[in-house]
Amino acid sequence: MGMVNASTLRRWQYILGIVLIVVLGIHLAFRWPSYEQSISYPVVVNQILNYGYIAAIYILLYAALAHGLIGFRTLLLELWHWKYARITVDVVLIIIGVAVAVIGTIALTGAILTLAH
Repeated sequence: MGMVNASTLRRWQYILGIVLIVVLGIHLAFRWPSYEQSISYPVVVNQILNYGYIAAIYILLYAALAHGLIGFRTLLLELWHWKYARITVDVVLIIIGVAVAVIGTIALTGAILTLAH
């Protein structure tokens, strides 16, 4: 099993950037036309009952996390050139990514379940 090459990661970086533009647009559309009104409790509860919005929020969480980690990996590998830099960076970022994904999923799911009931 080999490592993922740089061109594949770059392609995923671009795809995730496009996904982020779309889901961030969806998220911001729910804040239109009045931000203050859109964050009131009844409106937030109504949004949480919209499965499309929930899906967009989860996609936003995971796409932003992956996009950020790939970019950070690229930056770190441009700075470090020692023998085991690539494997060390990959392992550490995978551990961080899984931890942030789990914590983010628990937090988002808890907020959704709290507001939906």
